[in-house]
Amino acid sequence: MSNTITRITVFIFFFVVSACSSDNDFLEGFDKQLLFSQPTQEELTIIEEDWASRNLNPTNYAIEEEIPIGTGGTVLKMISFTLDGYKEYGALIVPETDTLVPVRMALNGFSFEPENIETSIALNGGEEFKIPYIFAIPAFRGQDLHIILNGVTYSSPISEGNKCDAFDRATDDAIAFLNIIQDTEEMADMNRVSAQGGSRGGTVAMLMAQRDQRVKKVIGIAAPTNMLDLTSRNQNDNIYICQFLQELVNGTMTIAEARHNMIASSPLFFVQQLPSTQLHLGEDDRIVPPDQGTQLIQQIEALNLDIDFQLFVYENRTHSNIASENQILRDRIELFLQGF
Repeated sequence: MSNTITRITVFIFFFVVSACSSDNDFLEGFDKQLLFSQPTQEELTIIEEDWASRNLNPTNYAIEEEIPIGTGGTVLKMISFTLDGYKEYGALIVPETDTLVPVRMALNGFSFEPENIETSIALNGGEEFKIPYIFAIPAFRGQDLHIILNGVTYSSPISEGNKCDAFDRATDDAIAFLNIIQDTEEMADMNRVSAQGGSRGGTVAMLMAQRDQRVKKVIGIAAPTNMLDLTSRNQNDNIYICQFLQELVNGTMTIAEARHNMIASSPLFFVQQLPSTQLHLGEDDRIVPPDQGTQLIQQIEALNLDIDFQLFVYENRTHSNIASENQILRDRIELFLQGF
């Protein structure tokens, strides 16, 4: 038997379902200048106090299924837990090890249809499959998991909760999942946690790191940084209506509450807490345009922050194909995580 530690190649497919935009003014009658104005320091403080007050210690942890992967002692655990009264799900790929190993979190994008979210993992180590880290994939509220391991799909039920709570509350889900890992996986090195995601998942990775100092490295691919700005540009788009505006128009949310949600979903406004980060954007991405990255750089420079922040913009790449057959992107991520 070989003692070779193998690597896995991971492809996170982050579809954004084509949304229908109405020709009508969805926010007719609302003060848009007030709704989309830059946040005040008071608003930022309120959000940070809100984050600090949340109980993200999940209950009712259970291993729903445990599946051996190869012959090297690695297992796939499909788990469940309760947070905010919702039953949620996640997956862990855990190696057999007698030393502490890092935790790598893979955070999925947003879709109106849960089955459009897939995480494909190529186990290129053959039968005796080992990895030098714990791989963690949460199913955010309102969505499920479809994990493809060398062509075999493993799925979870749909996590309870509103899928349109897609950023701030999805970050709660990710932090709660990390709390489970710390409490249940004794070989998890909580000083070496990284978070990677595409689209919404990349934004959640940044927000997670800003709210939780255990996350030391972040990779965002086609990831928004300023949801206040993007919502103002796309206020008639069904995705943004779902995520930020529907309750406002329904009268069940105030302008202050809608602003709270958009600001709390925007890593740009909490850049001081950002750890070592890579952001990969497509030059031709119309969903997350490259200026989402330049806004972040400008904020870092304006505040004179010493942050290891790397921005890469890829020519002729869109939101849907930025990672497709993009070896340069993969090499940059591998180098970024090397030795961590």
